[in-house]
Amino acid sequence: MGNGNYICMRCGQETNNPHFDLVSGIVSCPICLEQEGWLLGKPRDNGEDEGSDTEEV
Repeated sequence: MGNGNYICMRCGQETNNPHFDLVSGIVSCPICLEQEGWLLGKPRDNGEDEGSDTEEV
């Protein structure tokens, strides 16, 4: 571990800009963090519709 890189626990890629989730203890790279933020923070969903899985790309 001399190069200072960290391994993302989500995708397994090396990253030198890791994000440490203090709640879950998971190390994420910026890509996974961005995807997780996109998945969790859907600005268009104002309710929890479990029945309708419509993905807008």
